[in-house]
Amino acid sequence: MPNLDLLHEELTQIVGEKGLLPNDRYKDYRVDGFIPKAVVFPESVQQIQELLALAADRGLSVIPAGSGTKLGIGNVPQKVDLVLSTRRLNSTIEYEPADLTVTVQAGMLLSNLQMELGENGQFLPLDPAYASLATVGGIAATNASGPLRLRHGTPRNQILGMRVVQADGAVVKSGGKVVKNVSGYDLNKLYIGSFGTLGIISELTFKLYPLAESGITMLLSFKRFENAAKTASEITSSQLLPSYLNLFINGVPDTRIVDPCLVVGLDAHPKAIAWQRNQVQWIAKQSGVVGVEITQEHQAAKLAESMRTFAQTNPSQQVVVCKANLRMSNIEEYIGVVLDVTSALECTVRGMGLMGTGQVYFVFSDFADTVEPETIASTLAELRSHASSVGGNLILETAPVEVKREIDVWGTIGSGSGIMNQIKAQFDPSRLLNPGRFVDGI
Repeated sequence: MPNLDLLHEELTQIVGEKGLLPNDRYKDYRVDGFIPKAVVFPESVQQIQELLALAADRGLSVIPAGSGTKLGIGNVPQKVDLVLSTRRLNSTIEYEPADLTVTVQAGMLLSNLQMELGENGQFLPLDPAYASLATVGGIAATNASGPLRLRHGTPRNQILGMRVVQADGAVVKSGGKVVKNVSGYDLNKLYIGSFGTLGIISELTFKLYPLAESGITMLLSFKRFENAAKTASEITSSQLLPSYLNLFINGVPDTRIVDPCLVVGLDAHPKAIAWQRNQVQWIAKQSGVVGVEITQEHQAAKLAESMRTFAQTNPSQQVVVCKANLRMSNIEEYIGVVLDVTSALECTVRGMGLMGTGQVYFVFSDFADTVEPETIASTLAELRSHASSVGGNLILETAPVEVKREIDVWGTIGSGSGIMNQIKAQFDPSRLLNPGRFVDGI
């Protein structure tokens, strides 16, 4: 391992003093307790290439990052040497409002991009957790999404093209800058969701959408989550087109609602909204709704923020966040299993389901001091087994490192293991990027 002073000097020669984080702040980018040897902020593709070459020559691992909001996702890394953040790559490269496309550097904050697009009555329909802090590159690398995926899908559906710097320094361009771009292999989908294990995203092109004329948010309360789940099922199988449809198992955070409820987002022409609102109320009435609230503007924005931030945690807290991916028909039963299995765990359990897409988030917090990491891990393994038995899976998005050491956060991937390891070997044979953090120890 090179002398740290020499390493910092070499890094400064590449990125300059402004591109190297002061060492007393390295802990802000720690990964599962590992504090990096350096945190660098390149401002060009050339600097990324030089940093990767230096890391390869010195035998250092590289952990790609944007703002660092998702550094807690993944298995405990094999080692953490350099954290490479794209935050200084934050410019708009090309914006064509008439074509509904925009090309930006990977370090641009999603919130800044939305402000720029909003000036032309447009937006990018992505609303993941940490939306005010997350970079578009980090969102793409983790395929992060939120409630709007019901209407618009995930980053896989919004990204037209990208540039990626691979571990050997080669710059790969995939996709294009127009919506109708179908020639060649779709490498976009290989990089999206690969958690920086195949390359470092430097540039992205997105397709855009016009902002809706108007919108409302409906808050439907029920005495039993089964009734809320039934209502959600009826809505998704109808002709209604909500922008989001979220089930809260035991109340919405930051509101007075403590009962199970559905949050339904409707945006369209005012007449279309009025028709959909009446239809939602009629369906909910058949399922025993006990409360209906219609919110707009400030209140609606507050509800949307509660949904986006539901799975956010403070690194200092002992919190476990899981995401179950299930068939819609299995969600109601699985929620019951979770509440039953965790009843003896001595903790607070909260749940939110993205109905219509099959994702259910569970947040376990306020653990009793007597609860051991092994007990938490065994409970999570049991919940994973139940999800697997109905064709789903369970991923740990956040967990204390002591729990991560007891259970694989991704679970097994079966027959896909071989091909994924072959792809990793082809793109990053030295396992320079994010070693050990992704599925199957990739």
